Amino acid sequence: PDTLAWREKLAYNEPLVKYYLRHPAYRDYPVVGVSWRQATEFCKWRTDRVNEGILIREGLLLENIDQIDDDHFTTESYLNKLGDESQYYHFGDKKGVKNYTDKDDYRFIRLEDGLLLPDYRLPTEAEWEYAALGLIGNSYGELIEERRTYPWDGHYVRNPDDRSRNMGDINANFVRGRGDFMGVAGGLNDFGDITVDVHNYAPNDYGLFNMAGNVNEWVMDVYRPFSSLDNEEFRPFRGNNYQTKVLNAEGNPDEKYEYVLYDLNRTENFLSAYRAEKAEGGRGIGDEDENLLENVEKAVQEAKDKRENNQDEESVMTVMMDVMLMIVESNALIAADLRKGLSENIIAVPGDMKYRDVTLEENLGRSNYRVADNIDYKDGDMNSSIVYNQEDEGKNNNSRMYDYESDYASSLVNNESRVYKGGSWNDRAYWLVPGTRRFLDERKSSSTVGFRCAMTRVGAPVPFQGQ
Repeated sequence: PDTLAWREKLAYNEPLVKYYLRHPAYRDYPVVGVSWRQATEFCKWRTDRVNEGILIREGLLLENIDQIDDDHFTTESYLNKLGDESQYYHFGDKKGVKNYTDKDDYRFIRLEDGLLLPDYRLPTEAEWEYAALGLIGNSYGELIEERRTYPWDGHYVRNPDDRSRNMGDINANFVRGRGDFMGVAGGLNDFGDITVDVHNYAPNDYGLFNMAGNVNEWVMDVYRPFSSLDNEEFRPFRGNNYQTKVLNAEGNPDEKYEYVLYDLNRTENFLSAYRAEKAEGGRGIGDEDENLLENVEKAVQEAKDKRENNQDEESVMTVMMDVMLMIVESNALIAADLRKGLSENIIAVPGDMKYRDVTLEENLGRSNYRVADNIDYKDGDMNSSIVYNQEDEGKNNNSRMYDYESDYASSLVNNESRVYKGGSWNDRAYWLVPGTRRFLDERKSSSTVGFRCAMTRVGAPVPFQGQ
């Protein structure tokens, strides 16, 4: 987490920068200062660690505490075979499960065995809103007898239950008004100037804590102002970019990555923006910094040229590996900035399975989708662009409505704007309503935004109650 997210220009928050989530007093406090990308990567990491633990528990895998580079466990590398072998080799005492096609043979665990859990992930906006509202407590048969404004009964932020010893207490951690972060001395209302322990307030009727207040939470969706009108009725979501595994000549998943894969276009854009920022106001950079930046720019261009000449991807990324080594060994003041910037544009690391976008040609017979990237579908794609098919005034007719980095952009909304919901310790009561929504660039973090993991329930949504 980026603890510097606590800093404000006209506030003294240095104790939070130093102690928050480090000191044991904050052990059960929500995580903040994480970007959408970090939250998404954590979900993947948690999936792998949980499934690895299951396999170790069952004696099917040896515990390996020295996992580095491509020799680290991922659920995908274990499940995806290369020929007859798993792509993760640290097997346990047991041979596997009985293979009934051969009496003397054993096989690896498959997804069909049901031993491994589905992936952890961020919830979609619709899932989060449904879970936050928790109308299960207000339903009788198929009727909702009392609507809710917040994740609790009633239309007030205080507990209205006259049978409860907590009657009159504030139900969530938020700001009642300007400067009122927790009331007055001797009469605190929500007992928290910033975040509070996640168990400080009662859960909603689904048993979920802090679905209003404390911190906002990232969800999966790409932000659009009219998502509620554009999305599908069943499982609404915007952000689909369909991919498929890279296969080898035998039709099996290709070998996992043995190198770090960078997005070269984004890396080049980062370097250009970084140079422009340093040049802004005539500040410039020193000779050593300039030399490092220039060498990095040349190397990235070399990698792009190799790719355009259809050279092997590993040889392209070898150039980028040398770039990172050059940065790490440099004494230039900007080395830390460049290292962070390049790291933010990593697509895959050693041990990850290889994926590619699905192509239009392989989907020609489909009616439900054709292209891989459906984020802009019906809202920001070429057909809905404000400059669609225009070439006057030097405008690029490929410009998009939500491309805010272009010279003709007029919106902060783009395909990297992600939704967050729930209200926080620094928000007014309006944002506690589950239907409210805001957005932030997926690469940015805040002291008021955290996340929680979700998991897809497989099979029936609830046990069948019929005859």
